[in-house]
Amino acid sequence: MNILVDLGHPGHVHFFRNPAAIWRERGHRVLYTSRDMPIVARLLAAQGDTALVIGRRRPGAAGLALELARRTLALVPLLVRERVDACAAIGGALTAPAARLAGRPCVVFDDTDTAGLENRVSHPLASVIATPQGYPRDLGSKQVRYPGLHELSYMHPARFAPDPAAPARYGLDPGAGYAVVRFSSWEAGHDLTARTASLETKLELVRLLQGRGRVLVVPEGNPPEELRPLAPAIAPEDFHHILAFARHVVTEGATTASEACILGVPALYMNPSRPFYIFELARAGLLDAGLPGQDDLPALLRAQLERFADPATGRELARAFTSGRADVALFAADLVEGAARRA
Repeated sequence: MNILVDLGHPGHVHFFRNPAAIWRERGHRVLYTSRDMPIVARLLAAQGDTALVIGRRRPGAAGLALELARRTLALVPLLVRERVDACAAIGGALTAPAARLAGRPCVVFDDTDTAGLENRVSHPLASVIATPQGYPRDLGSKQVRYPGLHELSYMHPARFAPDPAAPARYGLDPGAGYAVVRFSSWEAGHDLTARTASLETKLELVRLLQGRGRVLVVPEGNPPEELRPLAPAIAPEDFHHILAFARHVVTEGATTASEACILGVPALYMNPSRPFYIFELARAGLLDAGLPGQDDLPALLRAQLERFADPATGRELARAFTSGRADVALFAADLVEGAARRA
């Protein structure tokens, strides 16, 4: 069986790493395609893989439409030439049209109910749409729900073992406590209308965290000039190991917030975009969410720092939250195989 995985964001490499390993153990061939993104190439190289690069990210809705057209023209002949049995993607807006034209099943994994534009493109053309149990929309007969979050594909306790050598490579003591601040590049399709916190607010949040220990800034793009001394170059394959030993996380990215919470690290999420799982994590007590420009983000952080003064608090809440949830990697591997066999 030939399975094509289309990657539109660095986080997609993490999601599909374990399903790809399962497919290969079962004797299947896995092909990767991706946008021209150096971090994606670096993450794939770290696990011994490469991808065929098709196109690059373009800004705005018009840019996304142009990228979709060019990517579809490139993907359709590739799917036929490589005799692909099934496609898999997160979001799937750049994958599902080509799969439909080539007559191949496309399994879309969607955990972002707020990604309206992407979902309007991908959902009608997908063969199967896999969503977490808590996804708030009913997508009809194509929808398959599972008890978990996407991040459990690579953060499930059976799939991830934090390596203390990773933070040590950057002068961080895993036992001393440090904070991670993650700023978004605001380039994902669902980020088109999002707004960031002011620089003044970001600096105040960093100062609050510095009162408790060292702060590591890990931006997706270039950090503000004032924060560059706190932002050493981090190998992307080390990020989750660094995250696992942090005491607190402040992030504009919903995925990073979810990853941190699953690891038992409390997160302050500052982004007006609120996918459903942000509310789930907040109800579990692991996350506080604030609206940039409206909420008092420093006050939220102060309260959270006090609430999680004992690091064991976050770990206990995370164990309760993840208990009984699916091994999403195994679920994803079986789902895509099943779609290929039914085609």
